[in-house]
Amino acid sequence: MFIEDLQQQKIEWRKKGWAIPDIRGSKQDWYNLIKELIRLVADNLATDLDSHPDINGVSETYTWRSYASFLKSMGLVSNRAGILSLTETGRSFYNNSSKRHLADLIQDKVRLFGEVLVFLQTDAKRIEEVDKQICETFCLSWANLSNTRRRMDWLEVLGLIQDVGNRKWGLTPEGESAINDWRLVTADVLDLLESDSSDIVIAEPPEEIASLLQHLFDIPDEHKKRSTYNIWVPSPNRINNLRIIVQFALERVSRADLFKFVEDEFSLKTSSVESMLPFLKAAGLLEEVGRNVYIATSASKAWCETGNDLDFIRILHCHMRFVGEMIQAAENDSIRNDIYAQAKNYGLNTEKARWIAGFLLEAGLLEEPRYLHLKATSLGKQFVSRLPLSNEVLNIEDGTNADESKEPVVAAKPERTMADELFDRLGESSKDPMAFGKASGVAFEESIAETFCYMGFDAKRIGGAGDTDVIIRWKDSEGKNIIAIADGKSKSSGTVSHSDISDVAIDMHKEKNNADYVAIVGASFSGDTIRNHARKKKFALITVEELIEVARSTHALGLSLDEIAYIFQVPDGLSKLDGLMEAKRRQMDIITLVISQFRQEQELLGNLSARDLYLLLRATAISPTLEELMDVFDILSKQEIGILVLVSKASASENSTYMLAHGKSAVNRLRAIVSAIESGL
Repeated sequence: MFIEDLQQQKIEWRKKGWAIPDIRGSKQDWYNLIKELIRLVADNLATDLDSHPDINGVSETYTWRSYASFLKSMGLVSNRAGILSLTETGRSFYNNSSKRHLADLIQDKVRLFGEVLVFLQTDAKRIEEVDKQICETFCLSWANLSNTRRRMDWLEVLGLIQDVGNRKWGLTPEGESAINDWRLVTADVLDLLESDSSDIVIAEPPEEIASLLQHLFDIPDEHKKRSTYNIWVPSPNRINNLRIIVQFALERVSRADLFKFVEDEFSLKTSSVESMLPFLKAAGLLEEVGRNVYIATSASKAWCETGNDLDFIRILHCHMRFVGEMIQAAENDSIRNDIYAQAKNYGLNTEKARWIAGFLLEAGLLEEPRYLHLKATSLGKQFVSRLPLSNEVLNIEDGTNADESKEPVVAAKPERTMADELFDRLGESSKDPMAFGKASGVAFEESIAETFCYMGFDAKRIGGAGDTDVIIRWKDSEGKNIIAIADGKSKSSGTVSHSDISDVAIDMHKEKNNADYVAIVGASFSGDTIRNHARKKKFALITVEELIEVARSTHALGLSLDEIAYIFQVPDGLSKLDGLMEAKRRQMDIITLVISQFRQEQELLGNLSARDLYLLLRATAISPTLEELMDVFDILSKQEIGILVLVSKASASENSTYMLAHGKSAVNRLRAIVSAIESGL
């Protein structure tokens, strides 16, 4: 009987997803909001996805489109040509719209929803205690409390748990009843899932996606056309965020309306959306069907219908390199850097590979057995066995096979630099207080100072009682002296918690050094308490991985100290820096594309303008805007660079024509200047 029960639990586990979809609005309004939305759909009043429903008792409403994601994910409605209608599940809820009925629906769709109740069965607990127990029991590595809090918010709204004081939560009689009624999953099922992957059931892809896969099976040479373009998606829950964007474009939408929706939905700047649009096209999610008019592709529409994350991964695999191949590369427990090194054979740098790994982790195809390690899950192994994979290393310049002789290709190990060694020391010392035989924390503090020096700051380790660990100085663009202090927290556990930080000491160090900014650096940070407190005190929390990524990008993108200094700003400095770095990467890609296009077209077409390039490049994966091209033309035609030379000036600057000249000599001149500057530093 026990084995049969575990088998049923396994079925329950596999049919559910991890995330509870967002429903916009106040928590207190959620239940009434959903009940009223279903009533309006039943009355055929959801015929315009961009209109706002009129809901009794809810002061501020959003568009039907923003609500549709939750309603569809719960199986309550379907979308046909922009009109929402009730499903059989929706009609059942309409006839019995009790809180318990909605709780039953969420329990049927979401992992570890009802299971939270079990941890409150013996005594009341705080959310931190529930989160710790559920993570330990189910071997989870949730970075913060958001997953547990989301579940407990819904359990509270639906009357299954209640606040019993002192920030603790206890079961209600309805919660006790749910424990008895629902089929709940125990930790034993995880062992069963790991030990037996032969019966994993993977839903077949819809026809539109199956045809993409079959095309790669039939014509292996098409692997060469898979993109290596930059990836950028709003975090967290990136796959779901992409689904929201695609759903907005199920019908034709103008560029302006699409940008406004994405900016409003995810609080992004226009430049960030511009950076994302080429990826949406390159990944096969959107297509341009008229001048600045977009629509979801047939494959992405099919994905929105199924709501299956695996269908997104299938689309991504068909359009971008090293997606399924990454799962194959991680068949056994592998170090991330080893997998990223393999990605270079497919034309992907570390950052692009990291994005793909993130998607695969979200979809449950990869897992992180240890810090900085990746491993294919049982689901991932089964899934990748059905994909058309590229079995040949691809040349990153021309897309052809790198070795025509078909002999085994052994990827050359990239030559290690002094920076690589510095970053290794930084990572190692962040989790070993006594690293390299030095006193507690010294090696980590020294590595932090060296990393900031590498980026161009004047940084020194101070250390010792009564003073900060590292002091960082620079002059801003106006010549003002700026000071930041950094407190390094080396923990053998790899995690820094709120109890590791002394506000009094840090405030004293800040005052003593007359510092403008405070940063705390550690391998990782645990829980919302430390994050909320740091935000209140304006202490920047910087993980080692974030610091290394910024340091690498500093050299690759030529960031100024003012730009890098966003890392110290609270609360959104890192996100600003992310957006800035992505914009810089895109600009570099556009520069490469412009030079390449000039070389190809100048002899045939003569001199070219920014508008000429816009028309030539708008169908490419990057698809630069006219404004972006004009900025690049301005950079490349400056006297100090001089790769583009003005030939004919027009009244409208986008029509001024240029010629490509002195390319090699310009590059040599710039290299000589760089060498001279470096010698003098």
